[in-house]
Amino acid sequence: MSKPPTIHDVAKRAQVSVSTVSNVLTGKRPVAEATRRRVLEIVQEIGFRPNRLAQGLVSRSSQTIGVVASGLEYFGPSRVLVGIEQEASERGYTLILNLIHEPATVDAEAVLAHLITHQVDGIIWASPHIGKHLEQRQEALSRVPAPVVLINHPNASGLIVIDIDNQRGGYEATRHLLANGFQNIGLIAGPPDWHASQMRRQGWELALREAGKEPELRQIAYGDWSPQSGERAFYQLKATFPELDAVFAANDQMAIGALCAAADLNLRIPEDIGIVGYDDIPEAAFIRPRLSTVRQPLLELGRLAVQKLDAFIAGNLQPSSANASGDLLQPLLIVRESSQLRRSPE
Repeated sequence: MSKPPTIHDVAKRAQVSVSTVSNVLTGKRPVAEATRRRVLEIVQEIGFRPNRLAQGLVSRSSQTIGVVASGLEYFGPSRVLVGIEQEASERGYTLILNLIHEPATVDAEAVLAHLITHQVDGIIWASPHIGKHLEQRQEALSRVPAPVVLINHPNASGLIVIDIDNQRGGYEATRHLLANGFQNIGLIAGPPDWHASQMRRQGWELALREAGKEPELRQIAYGDWSPQSGERAFYQLKATFPELDAVFAANDQMAIGALCAAADLNLRIPEDIGIVGYDDIPEAAFIRPRLSTVRQPLLELGRLAVQKLDAFIAGNLQPSSANASGDLLQPLLIVRESSQLRRSPE
């Protein structure tokens, strides 16, 4: 029985080095197009099947990325993970996914140690929950003997952080309501221990202050991202802030809950209450009235995390050379029926 062809057989037939064949197969380094085609033709001709372990021995790489994630039951985190998987697959990486089910009490040291034992080339920390132990987690991440990229996280010295500009998104949503004549704008905020929730609240506050309106605690109700919590929060706002005439909800599910509560109170949207959500989930354009919202480039964020990590692994990027303020992708306000102009601002 003949032995299966090896990477050395491919290199010999193509008259190139083993490392060149490895670069063609993994995409880790650019290869001239003519050389790449010749190598791939020979791979197909002799029936060579790359072995993951062999590739690692040649490139000193496991071709794996560790991903720490939580909140996948929610739209945003799940879409970011899809983007991570798509980009990683295209670049020849396999993912090792570590799901955190209790992010408030997670032992970051143990999670990171587990991934390092799998000899991952790098780690993406994509858990949006920052919790009470932020400084300890950042310290643990800075000691990891592998490149690290953080998503949905405050900036951290020595670490590469990427995110969507959630403060800008909250600001644009609130400014839009103000520009459409709404004066008393409440906030249905997400959990306060999520970085994105904190930033969206800051954007709401900034827009109100620019309009000469100092935010009050009675204008804020918290939800847990679910429609049920958005419904409860709307009733709370009507009780504590009866002059309420508009709501910025920190995600679309809570905005949908607010729409239901308003209907139960016989309030017309947007004549009596204007509502803007956040995320632009597919259902937002099909409910009645159609929901104004802030669209996030979630897939792009996940892809960018892998791109940054890949550049870090290849030695083409260092935290010290990255943008000191982090990489912020920009959200987009989508205006629909739930917040359309009803009167000129006074």
